[in-house]
Amino acid sequence: MGAKDALDCGCQGGAGEDRCGGSLPDSPRCAINYHFGMLLGVEDFRAEQGFNVGRLRRHQRALHGHGVVWGYPVTFAPERFELRVGTGYALDPLGRDLELPATQCVSLPAWWRKHRDDEEFEDIANKDDATFDADVMLGYSTCLSRPVPALADPCADGKADIAYSRICEAIQLTLARRDAAHPAPPPPPEGYHLLRLLLDLDEVHNGPDGQPLPDDQWLLDQMDAIDALPPDQQDQAEDAMWRAALARAAAATTAPGAGLAGEQLLLPLARLSGVHIHLDAGGWKAEVGGIDIDDRPTLLPTGLLQDALLAPGVAGPELPAGPVLVADGAALAGAEVTLTFNQPLAPASIAAAAFAASEFVEASGWQPFTITAAPVAADGVKLTLDRVPAGPLLRVTVIGTGASPLLSAAFIPAGALDADGDGQNLTTTIRQE
Repeated sequence: MGAKDALDCGCQGGAGEDRCGGSLPDSPRCAINYHFGMLLGVEDFRAEQGFNVGRLRRHQRALHGHGVVWGYPVTFAPERFELRVGTGYALDPLGRDLELPATQCVSLPAWWRKHRDDEEFEDIANKDDATFDADVMLGYSTCLSRPVPALADPCADGKADIAYSRICEAIQLTLARRDAAHPAPPPPPEGYHLLRLLLDLDEVHNGPDGQPLPDDQWLLDQMDAIDALPPDQQDQAEDAMWRAALARAAAATTAPGAGLAGEQLLLPLARLSGVHIHLDAGGWKAEVGGIDIDDRPTLLPTGLLQDALLAPGVAGPELPAGPVLVADGAALAGAEVTLTFNQPLAPASIAAAAFAASEFVEASGWQPFTITAAPVAADGVKLTLDRVPAGPLLRVTVIGTGASPLLSAAFIPAGALDADGDGQNLTTTIRQE
């Protein structure tokens, strides 16, 4: 493998390159159709195995993607000149599991002595004092295990042979030189471009004529058209645009992992900068200038994504720290309005100056009320108006700004987003038949 030599092939418990081989079948389209009296051979069992393995991998690459799920820290032990990769779990671009159950390490001087004469290092004149950058790459491998006696051939006259009875999934860690002459492979293409464009995760894709591709132009036109609509029509139009963008994005996306091979199937775990391996009077030594994992692909578990999507301010508006009316928290009875808040109030702040009320009268427009205010519970206020409202609309405003706002029991103004922020004036409408 040249300079991209494995740190450890992953075959535990013995030597032999023949063990780092074999492959699991991956054929999710067809399963065995069992029937009574059916004779089963090796290919039948592999078909059953390939159906289940293939379906899992197809699900993972299509619905989850690829990247590190947890772990895989990369460190350097200067006292031993060792590069170490800790335990972890990841998925490769084909949806295959990449699990490392124990820390693996490599001696950089020993690795260099093995590969110093490789073609990729021909430009380094002094092989006893070399400095370069490299990537730690993670890939998929399999290992054969549990040798058992087996018949080598149906026509072998009963002669016994040894065959491995298990095939185990493993990982392969490699070092790859990185510089202008040895660039990193391009990442696998991202699907759902139109949706990513709508989320500002992608740039507009242009065709050979320099103009946006048809779907990209369609989205740009849709966004411009929505901006030109009256405000009361924009929400419905935006909802329709999102549904159409999702459909078009999925239709334009090809099968994940299709056509990928070689280094494109590897995950970059870390960029090593300033790798310095040299020979002095005390022997071979190595230093690493820096280890950067920030550009590695990462996958988040669905539980964390759910928590993120349901966080205040994401799935819905963030609740203010200051008091606000609860749902249906304003009730009118005659000339009295009862207000119910979501938290206890500071009684001394419940005064007429902390509220305002007006009604709409068709003949004369908005008419204000003179009000008095009094607490009716720890979280309730009763406003008494100077007359019974006669108009179809009554507007009541809770004052959270200015010199005399309504305060919570913790002295936070009404509608304040945080404990140290200013409040807001909160208005609710009561409709009368």
